[in-house]
Amino acid sequence: MFIAVLVIGLAVAWALDGSGDTAWTGEQAPDFTVDLLDGGTFSLADHISEDGRPLVLNLWASWCAPCREEIPDLSAFAADHPGVAVIGVAVEDRLADARAFAAEMRPGYPLAFGNTQFDEAYPNFGLPVTYFLDEDGEITDVFNGLLTAEALEEMAG
Repeated sequence: MFIAVLVIGLAVAWALDGSGDTAWTGEQAPDFTVDLLDGGTFSLADHISEDGRPLVLNLWASWCAPCREEIPDLSAFAADHPGVAVIGVAVEDRLADARAFAAEMRPGYPLAFGNTQFDEAYPNFGLPVTYFLDEDGEITDVFNGLLTAEALEEMAG
């Protein structure tokens, strides 16, 4: 048992060592391009250079009950804060399930499907996870768990 705990601890420490192209608070967000579920792509580099708004980046999955709970608050935030972009990226999911979830929930912001590059750059140890990026693409905060309207307002502040 001790060895299993030690191995898991070392694996987590290795994953969180800050080296490589991984998202860390206070650092430039790693670039990524993901396919939008309604067609087209979203590129962080293009967003920063062409849009320039801060970004709320929400990681979700169709099977995640808290993800389902927070979508109405994220949608309301997106509608009430046009100066902040919001995007949700499905991770640890199947494309067909993500599309069905999007059709059912119909959020007021774009949804995308992650890929290996995205998963490696934006790790999670449970869903949902929300990254907050400023207009220059620096990660200002990361929120793990169900994001309430109050927490969203405070963190996107």
